[in-house]
Amino acid sequence: MKDVLLSADSELSVYSVPDIVADNLQAYCCEFADTWLRTSPHAEKYRIGVGVCYNERDFIQYLNEWIFPDSPSNFVETLDNVWVGSEIPEKYKNCAWFNF
Repeated sequence: MKDVLLSADSELSVYSVPDIVADNLQAYCCEFADTWLRTSPHAEKYRIGVGVCYNERDFIQYLNEWIFPDSPSNFVETLDNVWVGSEIPEKYKNCAWFNF
């Protein structure tokens, strides 16, 4: 498991995810946001009119329920007052990051 930084135009949160997700974070996030949310019958609750409404917690739920149920991802912490474009704490500087 590796730590990643996720946000949805809000404060950054740290999640522990399977290594393959961390090493390919953009691909997994784009598959979730661009394909699964729009086409899966399991994602119906996220569809609002012609768009979708979701955040990083929904991505983690998707990973845990549909992609890696045997290796669940976990919330680590929210980085208080750390936003997109802010200085990342040293502890997390080398983590993959994705903003939805």
